[in-house]
Amino acid sequence: MIVLAAFLLVAQQPADFLREEETGLLRFRYGWPAAAGREPALRAALRRRMAASRRRAVATAIATRRERRRTGFDYVVQEYDETWETAGSSAQLLSLTAGSFELSTGAHGFIGEDAILWDRTDHRAVETRVLLGAGLAGMRARFCAALDRQRADKREGEPIADPDDPFNRCPPLGDHVLAPADEDGNGRFDALRVLIPPEAAGPYVEAEYVIDIPFDPADLAHVPDRYRPAFEVTGER
Repeated sequence: MIVLAAFLLVAQQPADFLREEETGLLRFRYGWPAAAGREPALRAALRRRMAASRRRAVATAIATRRERRRTGFDYVVQEYDETWETAGSSAQLLSLTAGSFELSTGAHGFIGEDAILWDRTDHRAVETRVLLGAGLAGMRARFCAALDRQRADKREGEPIADPDDPFNRCPPLGDHVLAPADEDGNGRFDALRVLIPPEAAGPYVEAEYVIDIPFDPADLAHVPDRYRPAFEVTGER
């Protein structure tokens, strides 16, 4: 009986979700991890996002096909792919990040980034910028340094010569998608993950940038007391 009860409990746990469909109009793919599926309100919010993304993708594909036919060009099946992943998880907060890819008739596909920080107690999303508050400003110098290191890696050591080139400047930290991350997997967030899409910090060929900034004590000084146990300074145990 104990074995049967354990089997039934495991069988009832949500698995990773993935919806895939392909027609002559659109290839559509959307997914999220099992951790999100265990939060009913979050699961419902993701289903609404999925439905909205599919409606937009279908409408875009229909308009594109109509225009291609009008101008005498062959229609190429459009694509939309959005996949959510767990960036970190504590007893109270679940941090998700997503990358999306949309292919139309342009020279290359559009890549987007998104994030959700979910409060498991209040069953709602909270804003990472609001949660960190004034501590975010103190992370800019480390963010810019980490971004330049990644640029150097992607450019194989080519010096960042022209500071006025948009692909060499350090963009405002708050302009991009932010998500707390648990890099060591111990159930506490130890870094801020910054997701930067192509052409925001470098040319399209360099793809997206993902910058993880380890938390210093000052970064967490303004985190509300109720959320503070979910965070740690790097090296803190």
